[in-house]
Parts: sequence; structure tokens; C-alpha cells
Amino acid sequence: MFITPDDNKDGVVAKYGKVSVERFQGSYRIRWRFNGQRYVITVGKADTDTTLKVASAKAQEINSDILMERFDESLAKYSPKHAQALAPVQRVAKVNLADVWEHYKEANVQRVAKTTQKKDWKEVERCLTKVSSEALELDNPHLLLQELLEYYSSSTLKKAIANINAACNWSVETKLISDNPYRNLKKQLPKGQKSKRSKECFEPEEVKSIIQSFSSNEFCSPASAYSHSYYSGYVEFLAFTGFRPEEAIALNWNDIKERNGRTVIVVSKAYSKRELKDTKTHNTRIFPCNDQLLSLLRRIPKRQNENNLVFPSVEGGYLNQDNFLNRQWRPVVIKLYQSGKISQYLPCYNLRHSFITRLIRDGYDPSTVAALVGNSPQVILDHYLAAKKDLTLPEL
Repeated sequence: MFITPDDNKDGVVAKYGKVSVERFQGSYRIRWRFNGQRYVITVGKADTDTTLKVASAKAQEINSDILMERFDESLAKYSPKHAQALAPVQRVAKVNLADVWEHYKEANVQRVAKTTQKKDWKEVERCLTKVSSEALELDNPHLLLQELLEYYSSSTLKKAIANINAACNWSVETKLISDNPYRNLKKQLPKGQKSKRSKECFEPEEVKSIIQSFSSNEFCSPASAYSHSYYSGYVEFLAFTGFRPEEAIALNWNDIKERNGRTVIVVSKAYSKRELKDTKTHNTRIFPCNDQLLSLLRRIPKRQNENNLVFPSVEGGYLNQDNFLNRQWRPVVIKLYQSGKISQYLPCYNLRHSFITRLIRDGYDPSTVAALVGNSPQVILDHYLAAKKDLTLPEL
């Protein structure tokens, strides 16, 4: 099948089943996948119709051989004189979900309705760009779900996971992959979930591991522009206070006051979506500082910035929480999970869950905790209080 070519533009000019003929950087090349591996053969300069005809003939032969199960993986059959020179693209040792999705799209672009491609396919692609490379590995379906729930509700994810499942079923049929690890993922979505956030928490020792990793730059790449330790005070503060991230980001040094011989923090604003606004409940609350929090506030350097922020960005403005999640939080916490130091990956917001759960387990009543963190007691019980997983039942 020929596609109307633009002689001056790179791209697909002909397609035969799974095999494409492309113009690329002034040459014609043949590109295809087989058994989860990607191949490319450059045929010659794209300066004559003869070269295109040769490329098309070879592409048809390759497609036919794949269908008839006689494909020559050495490529010598398709260019005997230049089998060594016609180097295939390095074979992918391990196909991930992004590879599966791209292969599925290429093969089904003519079959699937344009409206589905525009809406449903785009949603899948947005999901895949939100998660880490580790979550895209086919043996990590649970990590994929955990990371996606940081951004999307269960109802939003249903359609995307259904499309991912369809792509993997198709890939099993075409022998791109041997098994579909996502076939039961839709059943694992939290039922009736209205919030994008899971009702889970880190245990106290896990919180300490996270703080330690940030402060020591344990997982910070030497090539990183900014060290993880720059954000260690921010992470500690969220762990010690249960503040919503947007409240901590908006905090300035003038909000820390002395009242009746005690240091308190006045929580009256939040910063999100590039806007300074009221707190989520539109109420101001007073948060008392204990010795641990006071020690932290004394250690945090007072960096010069026009808004006198306690936790400014490196550039001096308001911290971008999405950037922090993607560039600092996720890499650190995923590494901690992979090394066995924490039991699961959770988003940064769940430090709030962890603080609330710890206080209630320590005997504080829900009404007191709710007033402290700016919620109602019912919301605390319904959405923040996590179940204890390593419970040892007391004896009678």
C-alpha cells in the first residue's frame, strides 16, 4: 500500500503489512518489528524512483516471509552483498509497554476509528508519559497502577487500561510478547474512588528512610542539575506537619510567629496552578511547633527570594509540585521501593496520610487531628486513616 509521498519530507511512503518503507535523512529505509525486536535496513539514496521500487520490493518480500514464517533474521536473504553493512537497529532486549503500544498503533492505525485514536489513544499516551520507566516494564503492572492513581481517578483510568489491555492481547496474538500482564489490572482499580489519591501511608521507619535519602543525595545522579538535598527540608516539613503540599509551598517566614510563648505556624493560603489562593477549606488554622519541627525550621537556610518563601524553587519562585514529583520524589521513592527499604511506592501527598495515621495510632482523637490538619473528622476517617498492615493481635 503506497502512501502519497512528499519528496522533500521524511516519513512513511509505503506500507506492506507490518513492514514500512520510509524516507529518512535523504535515503530510503525499510523498518519493521519481528518477535519483539526492531529492524531497519537502509536501501540507498532517495534520489531515483528505482531505489524506491527496490525498497518496496524488498519490503513486500520481508512481509511475505514474516507471514509465511520463513523470515531470515540474518537479513542476508534481503541483501546478500551487504548483509553486514545493512545493520539492523540494536535489538531490544526487553520490550516495554511503550514499545507494545507503538507497535499496536502502527498495525491498527487504518482499522481503528479516527475519533478513537484522537480521544482514547491520546489518553493512553498521556498516561504513559506520566509514569516512570520502571513502571513501563511488563513485569511491573502494580507499579504502573500505583503511579497512575497519583494522577487519575479510577473512573478515568478504566478506559485507558482497557486500551492497554487490548494492545497487549493483540501483541500476544502476534507473538510480540508471550503474556498479557495487564489482563486483570482493571479489576484492581479501587472501587468507588473519587479521589486520585490512595488511602495508604508510609510507616514511620519508611518516612525516615525517605528523609535520609533526600538529605544524603543517596540516589542523586552526578549529572543532575540540582541535588536532592535541596528539597530535604521540604520533605521533612511535609512529614512532620501533614501539610498539604500547596500549603507548604505557599509558606513564608512571616507565617511563623510567637504566640503566648510558643512558636506556631499560621496556615492561611495555598499555592497551586500558578496561583496563590485560600486554603482548601477557606479557613485559617494555627499549627503548633514541637521541638522536632522547631529544630528543622532553624536548620532550613533562609534563601533570598521576593516572596520570603520558606521553600522556594532553585530559581527563587514558588516550587512547582509537578516538577518536584517527576524529577525528585519519584526517582528517590521508586529506588527505595526497589531496594526493599519501603514496602510500596506512594505519591508525596501521602506523607499527609502518614502523619495523620501516626497521630491517631498514637492516641490522638480524630477531632483534634482534623483541626490540626484542616479537615473534618469524617474526612479523616474516610480518606486519610490507613489500616495497619503488620498488626499483631493482642492476647486476652
